[in-house]
Amino acid sequence: VLSSIVIFLFNIVFLVSSASIPTECKIPANLKVEYESLTSAASGNNFFLPAEIAPVGSKQNTLTDGDKTCPTASVASSIIRERSTCPWYLNITHDSTVFPPSRTEVVCRCKDCFDSDSNHECVMVYTPMTVLKRSDECVDGLYVYKPKVIQIATACACARKVEVQSDGSDDEYAS
Repeated sequence: VLSSIVIFLFNIVFLVSSASIPTECKIPANLKVEYESLTSAASGNNFFLPAEIAPVGSKQNTLTDGDKTCPTASVASSIIRERSTCPWYLNITHDSTVFPPSRTEVVCRCKDCFDSDSNHECVMVYTPMTVLKRSDECVDGLYVYKPKVIQIATACACARKVEVQSDGSDDEYAS
């Protein structure tokens, strides 16, 4: 009986030690090169560059908490995001499942437009941006990334308010 227990335990130890140990999936080292080739192959200028890869001199600092509130009067400034009828601030978003992992987006500081009637409101303007999205696949110990288009808030604009129609028509909104 003792010898059969020893043999049984030996077999278990042998099986466990010889089993393949799964490798942890890693981020590919050439991800930035893949992203740059993806963006350079795109037709037109349809990419909003995040702060960390924007050309030198074009990077804008994030605003302080005080600048996130809606101003009470128009501001005379050379910076368009401050003198706009719908001023905005910048928000840096970090998402480790996409490349580039950080991107700068805008947030409207006001609900209503300056110098406008009550029929207008501040709305965010979105621009498509292609990113590399990490999938659940792991090939040869590396994550697989696939191109994906996401919408990035790039400005705030003053627009006529839309009202939800209640007459049962197929149109969801009316202007």
